[in-house]
Amino acid sequence: MRYVLNHFYKLRHDQYRTLIHSSNTKSHVVEVDNNWMDFVHPIYAMILSFFSRPITVEMAVKEIASFLSTKESIVHSLIDKMIKNRGYFHIPYKGHDNNFPPNILIKEEDLKSEIVDYRPEMFLYASIDLDTFRLFNAPLDVTFMVNNKCLTNCIYCYANKKHICKSLDFYKVEKIIDEAERLEVRNFSVDGGEFFIYPYWKELLQVLKSHKFVPYIVSTKYPISEDDVEYFSKFNVPLQISLDSYNPLILDKMLGRIPSYAERMAKTLQCIDKYCSFQIATILTSYNGTIDNMEDMLSHIRQYKNIKKWNIRVAFKSLYVSNDFTQIQLRREVIPVIQEWVSKKQQEVPFELTFTPGREVNFFQTKDGSQNFKGNRCSANSTHMFILPDGKVTICEQLYWNERFIIGDLTEQSISEVWKSSKALRLANLQAIDYSKESACKSCLMLSSCNSALNKCFANVLKVYGEEHWDFPDPRCYYAPRNISDTIYV
Repeated sequence: MRYVLNHFYKLRHDQYRTLIHSSNTKSHVVEVDNNWMDFVHPIYAMILSFFSRPITVEMAVKEIASFLSTKESIVHSLIDKMIKNRGYFHIPYKGHDNNFPPNILIKEEDLKSEIVDYRPEMFLYASIDLDTFRLFNAPLDVTFMVNNKCLTNCIYCYANKKHICKSLDFYKVEKIIDEAERLEVRNFSVDGGEFFIYPYWKELLQVLKSHKFVPYIVSTKYPISEDDVEYFSKFNVPLQISLDSYNPLILDKMLGRIPSYAERMAKTLQCIDKYCSFQIATILTSYNGTIDNMEDMLSHIRQYKNIKKWNIRVAFKSLYVSNDFTQIQLRREVIPVIQEWVSKKQQEVPFELTFTPGREVNFFQTKDGSQNFKGNRCSANSTHMFILPDGKVTICEQLYWNERFIIGDLTEQSISEVWKSSKALRLANLQAIDYSKESACKSCLMLSSCNSALNKCFANVLKVYGEEHWDFPDPRCYYAPRNISDTIYV
């Protein structure tokens, strides 16, 4: 019997260690972890490289033992553990646990992903670092914001649409994508603004496909023509329609007066349903956060045969809208009512239905550093890079052109140069001297370990405490100031 590396997982050398990460391949017959990312000692990558193509255990053991100048019995014991463990497992080595995802080695007939020919020489190392979370060589994921233009004028808009800039020439975008592939970036995604207003969106999809990049999702509020829907559907890119109501009066209040917008979006959804699967995202404010509106939306959504998910979440404060957020905010007492409605409907609908009430429930909960914050781990400046329309690079999609968080410019630098720039490294390694006296972080004994985890949400800090207090603790920290508005959701 022959075994092979499960090429759903990719090996990427990162100077002092090797990264094992999941890919965005959809075809697999064994259990996998779609969100796997962890570091291992390069010696394990060398061992796995011998399984790049199907091979018998006996032959692999001989070749690995010869390459590593070690006993075959030691190698056989290690390979046996990798094959027999169908779930998660770890192997201790020199004081570190090397963690592995499910089914790292599989039978050759179970392989569905494209083979990558790894060689053990690709993972040579001079020293080891399995502790630093930030990637050394390049980001794992890149997102390109194609523009900051929209058809709509949402009252809760999270984008900085006021900034005027010259967009990157498309040939430069192609060069950036070329480099991303060379650097073994896992995925190159797109964001807006509005994707379907970007004049080169069709060409961009073609270039991404030629580099085997599939954006995680394209989200739009734009009424798309049938020809464009048909064209888009050929790329198998997940599509999300942002829709807050089917009621024209509600949409006028939330998005601005756009002629026949509700009717045009209804036709767009019917058209999309003919060609591809999709999901819907709804943002709740005081205007549409009612059971009547939810019921009306559900009556329409039930009719779609290709709807896969409806994600409903409560609007949170934007850094870029000048209106008084409290005037449009969903009242706190309404949230449990919506939650109850969603829970009931989840049992009735054939698609996934989710509800996100807000993250402020995790405020002031964690006493032992950002590595233990509840909620999703932040990827800003640790594994992810966000490219703005003009080529400037920021650490986070919500911070846009805030100069404090700009780490480079791809009109003058490469991805690698930006990632290794002094600005990027300084933000990733803030010291006590970088904090104001007003910040609780400055004198905190956990400052070093907390910062090294790179799990602080600067966007939330700005929303809660303001630009002048950018260096305050993440509000999830127990020691963060608590004199904040009770009506803010982030």
